Amino acid sequence: MTPSSATGELRAMQMPDLEREIKAQVLLVEKLRLGVHLQKEKDTAKLRRSRRKLAQMKTEWTRKTAAQLQGSAKPSTVPASAKASASAKASASALRATADKTAGKSASPVHS
Repeated sequence: MTPSSATGELRAMQMPDLEREIKAQVLLVEKLRLGVHLQKEKDTAKLRRSRRKLAQMKTEWTRKTAAQLQGSAKPSTVPASAKASASAKASASALRATADKTAGKSASPVHS
């Protein structure tokens, strides 16, 4: 199986199938890791290939999840220019309030 066909197969999978395959691959990677660590498994390249395949699966899962979130995100009903002007007005009023407070403190007479 070529890497491009494996990627194509992953993209064609539905989310529940992909999640099931990821769980199976995680178990396989853990078994191979333990086998290599205990020196029961001599083929360390097999572990690397399995890890790479798991990473590809997780990447595809993330891509699909992000696409679902992008599709379900509701667009804002407030135009961007209105948001910017509202933000500018709020910061300007906060600055005025701060300036008024500091001006009021410095203008008050000092009692000795």
